[in-house]
Amino acid sequence: MSKLDEIVKQVNKDWKENIASRGVIWKKLPKIPFTSPRLNYMLYGGIQRGRLHEFSGPEGGGKTSTALDLCKNAQKLFQEEYAEKLSNAKDEKEKAFIEAIGPQKVVYADCENTLDEDWARTLGVDVDGMYILKPQTQAAEDIFQIVLDMLNTGECGLAIIDSLGVMMSKQAYEKSMDEKTYGGISMPLTLFSKKAELACHKYNATVIGINQERADMNNPYGGTTTPGGMGWKYNCTTRLRFSKGDLLDEDGNKLTRSSEFAAGNRVMVGLLKQKGDKPDRRLSFYTLTYKNGIDEIADLIEVALKYGYIQKGGAWFSFVDIETGEVVTDEEGKEIKVQGQSNVAKLLRENDVLLDELRAQIEGAMNG
Repeated sequence: MSKLDEIVKQVNKDWKENIASRGVIWKKLPKIPFTSPRLNYMLYGGIQRGRLHEFSGPEGGGKTSTALDLCKNAQKLFQEEYAEKLSNAKDEKEKAFIEAIGPQKVVYADCENTLDEDWARTLGVDVDGMYILKPQTQAAEDIFQIVLDMLNTGECGLAIIDSLGVMMSKQAYEKSMDEKTYGGISMPLTLFSKKAELACHKYNATVIGINQERADMNNPYGGTTTPGGMGWKYNCTTRLRFSKGDLLDEDGNKLTRSSEFAAGNRVMVGLLKQKGDKPDRRLSFYTLTYKNGIDEIADLIEVALKYGYIQKGGAWFSFVDIETGEVVTDEEGKEIKVQGQSNVAKLLRENDVLLDELRAQIEGAMNG
C-alpha cells in the first residue's frame, strides 16, 4: 500500500466517514420535479436535491407560486420514499422507528407574512402537513438559525425562505431609522449558506431562497441585482429568474396588457446559473391559470413538440411513434390527428390513456 493510500485510509478512519477516496465517486443527484413539463425539460428533470437554489425576479413574477408547486411535488415524493422505507424495513423495531419519524417534511419560512393558504391549496399543497414559520421581530440571524436547526434534524427535506430581500440583520434592528447600516444581510446569509450546504449534503435536504430585485446602483447603464451578497450566489447550485409574461384567456390565447379579465398568464423563466447539468436550456416559460394553478397539459404539448412525440403540419397536430415514425392510431385504427392546439389539449384532458402514455414517453426522454 502506498503512502497516499495509507493517508486516505487513516483519514476515513479518523473522521468515521468516507471523505477521501481514489477516483471520483460520482452519484447522480435525485431531483424534485416541477408540475410544468417545460421547466422539467429546461432543468433536465427538476431541482437537484441536497443543494441550495435561488428564485429571483420582480414582484408578481411567479416565484412564490413556483416554490409552492415544488412543495406539493416534494410532499408526494417524500411520502413515496416513506412508504418504500416501511416496505423495506428489516424488522418491527426498525419499522416502528421509521413510523415514529414519518416522511421528510417541508418547512416554509414566510418572512413576508403573505402566504396565501387558499392559493397554496389550489396549487395542490398539503398546507396542514407543512411547518410554517411566521417571524415577527426576529432578525435574519435568528431565522437562519431556526432553519439550520430544522435541517440538522434530518427530518426536513425541503426548506423555503420567502423572501431574503425582506429580512433585516440584527445590526439594522438595533439601530434607529436615522442611523446607517452597511452590508445588509450579506454576512449572515453567507454564513448560513455555508452551513446549510453541509446540512443539505448530509441529510439530502434542499433549500430554496426566494430573492427580490433591486436597482443596480453600481451599473451606469441601469440593470438590477439581488440583495444578499456574492457568497449566497456562489453557493447556489441553480439560480432562476422569474417574470410575468403574456396574459391568457381561458383557451390559452394571448390577451393585450390592457385586458380587464385574464384567466392566467405565462411565467417566463431564465436560467442564470446551473451546476450539475448542462446549462444549455436557458429560457423557458410555463402556463399559470388563476383558477387551477399550473396548466400541465398546455406545457406537456410544448415539450412533446420539441421531442417529436407530437408533430405539427400547418394547423394540424398528430401523435407520432418516434421509433417507427408512424402516426399513432386509436382503438378503431384511425390516425390521431387534431386541428388546433387547443383541441389537442382538449383531447388529452378527455383521453387519460393517451395522456399517461405521453407523460411516460416524455419522462423517459428526460431521464435519458
